[in-house]
Amino acid sequence: MRHTSTRRLGGTLAAVLAAATLPLLAGATPADAAEPCTSEAQPKDPLLGLPTGTACDDTVPPTTTLEAVAPAVSHDWLAATAVTFTFSGRHTDTDTDPIDFECQFFNTAIAPTSWTACTSPASYDQLEERSATPYTFRVRAVDRTDNAHDITWDPFFPAPTDLPDVDQTPAEVVFRADATAPSTFGFLRTDYYDQDRQDVPMVTSPTVQIRLQSNEAGAGEVPSYRCRLDSRAVSCADGLTTLRKLDAGRHTFTAAAVDPAGNVDPTPFTQQFFVPRNLTADDATRRSAGAWRTVRSPGSFAGEYLQSSTYGATLTFRVRNIRAIRLLAPAGPGLGKVEIRVGQGAWKRVNLASQDAQRLHVYQVRGELSSLLAGPLQLRVASRGKPVRVDAVMAR
Repeated sequence: MRHTSTRRLGGTLAAVLAAATLPLLAGATPADAAEPCTSEAQPKDPLLGLPTGTACDDTVPPTTTLEAVAPAVSHDWLAATAVTFTFSGRHTDTDTDPIDFECQFFNTAIAPTSWTACTSPASYDQLEERSATPYTFRVRAVDRTDNAHDITWDPFFPAPTDLPDVDQTPAEVVFRADATAPSTFGFLRTDYYDQDRQDVPMVTSPTVQIRLQSNEAGAGEVPSYRCRLDSRAVSCADGLTTLRKLDAGRHTFTAAAVDPAGNVDPTPFTQQFFVPRNLTADDATRRSAGAWRTVRSPGSFAGEYLQSSTYGATLTFRVRNIRAIRLLAPAGPGLGKVEIRVGQGAWKRVNLASQDAQRLHVYQVRGELSSLLAGPLQLRVASRGKPVRVDAVMAR
C-alpha cells in the first residue's frame, strides 16, 4: 500500500509537471530569435577581459539632419563670404551609442574621398565669391562606438561582415558665394536730344523706353531689377524696359539691380524725364468747338494730331509756375502759323511752314531761363486759308 501510494504520488507529480511544462514550451521564443543588434561590442569574460564570442553587426547607422544654414542659401546662392552650418543626428532604433559627425567642404570639380571630424555648428569663412565651381558642404552622423573598430578583424572571433556605421546618405547643400552688391547702368532711349535740360530731358512720346544692364550680367546669368516710377513699383527687366501711357509732367524712374544671391544695388540708376501734354479736341474753347479735327498719324506724339484751318480757333489748358514752353507739331510746305501765350502775356508766333515735311518737330517758344508764368495757356490759329497742325505742348 505504501509502495502503491508512492507510485501514485510520483505519477501524479510527473503529470502535474508535464501539464505545467506544455504551455510554456508552446509559447517560448526560438533560441535563434534575438533583438536586433544595436551595439557591436563583443561579449567578454568578466575575469580575463577577453572576447568570448563574435560581435553582432549593427546594420542601422544613425541619420543626419542639416538643421540650418546661416546666412540662408537662396536659389543656390549665399549672400556672404562666411557661412555656419547647424546639424544633428539620431538613432532610428533603440541604439544608445553616442553620435559623432564627419564633414566635407569643397569647391573642386572632384569631391574629396576623405572626411574630417566636425561638430555642430561648423563655420567656414573667406569664401571665394562667384567661384567657377560651387561650394559643397556634406555632413554625416557616425555611431562612435560601432565605428571605432572593424569586427571582421577580431583575432579570436572575426565576424563575417561589418556594414558601415556612418550615415550613407549625408546631408548636403550646394551653393555659390556672392557678397558684393551689383552696379546698375541705364540710359533713356530717345531720338530727341534735349540740350537745354539734360538732367530732365523732354521726351517726344507718352511711351518711354529705358535700357538697363548690370555689371554682373553674363555667363548665363540674367540679373533682375527693382524699379519704381515716381512713387510706385513697376515691372522691368534686363535690356529694354518700356513705360507706357505716361501722364504729362516730370517723372523719376529708378532701377536697382538684384544679383542671384539677392544683393541689391544700394545706389540705383536714376533717370528723370519730362512728358509733354498731348493736345486733344477736348482742349478747344467753347467758341472753337468743332474747329479742330483729330488726324491719326503713327509718327505723332500719341499717334494723332489736331488740325484746323479756322482763323482764331483756340486750344487752352491751365499751367502753374512754368518757364519754358515748347510746341510739338508737324512741319511741312503750305502749313500756317499759330500763336501761344500764358495768361495776359504777349503772344508768341510759331510758323509751321517748312520746305521739308516732318511728322514731329519741336519748336521752342519760351526758354528755360524765362520768368515764371501761371494761368491759362492758349494756342490759336494765326493764319488764314492755311491749315495748322499741332500735337503736344511742353510747359515746365
